[in-house]
Amino acid sequence: MKNNCPFSERGKCDIWIEYQILQCALEEAEELAESNWTEIKRLYGRIDQLTAVLADAGIAIPEEL
Repeated sequence: MKNNCPFSERGKCDIWIEYQILQCALEEAEELAESNWTEIKRLYGRIDQLTAVLADAGIAIPEEL
């Protein structure tokens, strides 16, 4: 695609502009998803640690609600 459009009075291609906006939105969404997944993995690691500490202390792990 090209940024110039012979069919538009402004000479700018609206489809190209929308494409660029969607590309930026997709990049931001990927960054957010990556940081969320990193946080989820960290929290799962913390859950595993806490579960091990409870088991070593002989404390029953509460049932899920």
